[in-house]
Amino acid sequence: MALPPINPALGIELVASRTLERRVATVSVVIPAHNEEQSITEVVSESARGLAMLDVPGEVIVSASGCTDRTVEVARGAGAKVVESGIGKGMAILGGVEASVGDVVCLVDGDVRYYGDPPLVPLLVEPILNGIADATISDLYWRPLYPQLWLHGFFAPLAGTLFPELLPKAGSTPWSGQRAAVRELWPDVLPAGFTSDLALLLHWNDHAVRMRPVLADDWVNPQRPKPELMEQEFALITEHAVRSARIGPEAVGHLRGWFESSHQLMAEYDPDRHDSQEFEMAVLNRSLSELRTRLYPA
Repeated sequence: MALPPINPALGIELVASRTLERRVATVSVVIPAHNEEQSITEVVSESARGLAMLDVPGEVIVSASGCTDRTVEVARGAGAKVVESGIGKGMAILGGVEASVGDVVCLVDGDVRYYGDPPLVPLLVEPILNGIADATISDLYWRPLYPQLWLHGFFAPLAGTLFPELLPKAGSTPWSGQRAAVRELWPDVLPAGFTSDLALLLHWNDHAVRMRPVLADDWVNPQRPKPELMEQEFALITEHAVRSARIGPEAVGHLRGWFESSHQLMAEYDPDRHDSQEFEMAVLNRSLSELRTRLYPA
């Protein structure tokens, strides 16, 4: 049977001039921080430099979460407005956003050191001001193995199956804490801990018209293992999928078996025996195969 032709311009209004409009907006940079006295001066200074490059009215806010060092004093000395929030990254994000007044809010971690130019703030905010995005996430060049295994063995298979529209909007580092969005896209409620980044991603997937990854340069931040985080993120994604009617509650048990199997695959990595990139691709293929078997048994 011959298939009907598809008009390549279907739904597209072909015009001879630019139709997008640049936003006239103020910008708030919110920096969640927990005991970051060693790095906070640089992050605040680079954020202020980024606002100056954008040439828009703005502010830099450090949201101090349970700090027991000199983060608060050092941040104030660097020129930031400081608010003290509840314990946990999610609480720090909510406290900082609530204290901010900008039309666009840009999130930058308090322990990140970015080597690119321009700095992170204009990189993330400029597409929003130009009208080509209403939310952005930094697509980071720097790639330690753990997040890449998380991407290939966990997030890409699971999110790609349950929320296939999310993958091209999230880029290759969807765990990044460096992101920006118009004010109305910031939720009033987030998980208290580190699943807040993933919760933001899912919220923006539901509500942002144009969420886009932004290519970013080399950077570094301290590695702080979070062995319980992947389990928490599995619960967050599957609960959201059930609420969104992407799956029924009965599917969660099948996905739980897949999660445990995929976790075992990732744990097999041995730097003395495996090439990291070959191992990542092998984990992706095996994880996808296992996921299909669990969800769609013959």
